[in-house]
Amino acid sequence: MQDKRPLRKSGVLARKVGDEWLLYDSEKSRVHVINASAERVWRLCDGSHPVTGICGHIKDTCVVPGEADLSGDVEKILQEFSSLEILTY
Repeated sequence: MQDKRPLRKSGVLARKVGDEWLLYDSEKSRVHVINASAERVWRLCDGSHPVTGICGHIKDTCVVPGEADLSGDVEKILQEFSSLEILTY
């Protein structure tokens, strides 16, 4: 999965509401609520970043605790997006 380049499904709109983000899938008329960390991953799912690049970008731009499993957390977020059918590879 590390070399795959995740791509957001077209027609999914992202909007910030308070401390959370809403992803609206216009094709299925569904709303998904995500936190700011997941939104950072979402923003990088443009088809040009491999999973390792997404992890690297987050590590370089965010405060990540030393004990955190960053790649595991990113893959978990990507799997959730995929199960919601708003992400492809």
